[in-house]
Amino acid sequence: MTDETDIPSPVRFNPFKHHRNYLLSFLKSTSPEVIIEMLESVCNNYIDIYTGTMTPKSIGNSVISLLRSKQTLDADDFSRWVNTKNGYRKIVLKDQSEWIVRKGNEPERYVHLHPARLGPFTLRFKGSTLKTVYLLKINTPKIPSLEKVNHIRKQISLSPVKKLERNKGILNCYEKFFQN
Repeated sequence: MTDETDIPSPVRFNPFKHHRNYLLSFLKSTSPEVIIEMLESVCNNYIDIYTGTMTPKSIGNSVISLLRSKQTLDADDFSRWVNTKNGYRKIVLKDQSEWIVRKGNEPERYVHLHPARLGPFTLRFKGSTLKTVYLLKINTPKIPSLEKVNHIRKQISLSPVKKLERNKGILNCYEKFFQN
């Protein structure tokens, strides 16, 4: 299983938050207790998730290659480059996925990377919805009931929902995230 140490420096990319295939693999191979613990790092704001076929490592290598071709891989050059556009830049990788790069806080991983909000391989959901759906997937192989959803949400200290609607919120996320 890929973790951030497999992603080449200087790229900082969190596949647990931003990579669908990594997440699906993680959910299949990890205990509910560990998943609940990991969910603490997921904020409740909107989160963008890459749904393409590149691995986290190949994404990192592609970003490095692109920055090298623009002569902006060096930390100082990168910093100047992103600062000319309000502290971030949108880049396009070889699979046509769109990404946002900005200056990270770590000296050895100064290229902070996440999927672009409206990119062709990006899903966007609230973090609280994703947390709910991740736990539903490992506990419920079929479309969940309102009772099951609220039981899961209570486990992770989220408020209950009043109803489930097809093509909205939790059900929409569940269907889109886990579609094959």
